[in-house]
Amino acid sequence: MNRNMILRRFLLVLWSLLALLPAHHALAGDLASWPRQVSYVAIGDSITAGWGTPAIGGARVNGYVSHLHRQMQVRGQATLHNLGVAGLTSSQFLFLLEHWPEASQLLQKADLITLSIGGNDIIWTDHQKPGDVMAMHEALTKYKTNILTILAHFRQLNVDARLFVLEVYNPFAVKDPRHKQLSEWITWVNESIREAAKAYDADVVPVATLFLSHEQEYVNLANNDIHPNASGHKVIAEAISHTLFGSFVPLTVEQNKKPNLLWNGEPRPLSSDLIFENQTIYASLPQIQELHQGGLKRLRSRVGSFLALVNGKRIILPSPVLLKDGSPYLPLRPVIETLGARVFWVPDSLTISVFTKEKP
Repeated sequence: MNRNMILRRFLLVLWSLLALLPAHHALAGDLASWPRQVSYVAIGDSITAGWGTPAIGGARVNGYVSHLHRQMQVRGQATLHNLGVAGLTSSQFLFLLEHWPEASQLLQKADLITLSIGGNDIIWTDHQKPGDVMAMHEALTKYKTNILTILAHFRQLNVDARLFVLEVYNPFAVKDPRHKQLSEWITWVNESIREAAKAYDADVVPVATLFLSHEQEYVNLANNDIHPNASGHKVIAEAISHTLFGSFVPLTVEQNKKPNLLWNGEPRPLSSDLIFENQTIYASLPQIQELHQGGLKRLRSRVGSFLALVNGKRIILPSPVLLKDGSPYLPLRPVIETLGARVFWVPDSLTISVFTKEKP
């Protein structure tokens, strides 16, 4: 046996052993093991872009991607790169990847990647050749090859990222004749997704199962639109969040929304509302005392001041102390951090998330 043959056999055995090892992901679901700064890349079609949800301030901030980003922000620092492009088929997506170096650079550095692709392969084939069964079979056979190539490309760029692939769902109610017509094709696409996900260590988001018999509830059919509505996008994000964290905190962006407070991952009601001014969340002295229940021994400051004494420690405030309804309000974040808590800010939903020493 020559030396090259021995080397090839050795490498084959080594590869087989490595394949048996459990995969290591930067995001394994345990918050303590997360990187200090998490990078989330969402890529794919119009579902990734948030279509089906109303625009607020010119942006679709209640799509599943934004919901998931907020779940990350309440637990730590997270940067979102939403690369969703409406209307893409899997072939168009592959072509775009080959000519989009910026996307490849972001994917290389990502800790979390989500992908939605496949629905348009069915839609465009049926639109161009309605009722042509052979054309649909050719398109879905091509999709099977494409999704394998896409996930292989992702893993070539990034071995460690946590990767989620969304199933394609049936937008029509079970009793609608169109539901039965689409079912076979959607099943074919989702089987291809599951095979590719298994081959390239990805999680499949069971959107088809989640939406089945809930089409009127989760699909924007009321507006003659087959995209998920706000509730549908939220359900998708909830499924991914439960896989990552074991929980989901509903945080929806609304016009004229009041500030939210999460305390160790749970909504924390207060006897009076927090206020939002100067891009800062403020709380009154009674609210701060209510939150810390004995942890705050002494707090001194004055209206208009950028300084405060918290349990004898002098701190600089990012904004001056305000006066409202006869009570001074202090910037909440620096005071709570001085008392030993970790604090994260989710700007679009005006949410301040606090983790105390007792429950990190």
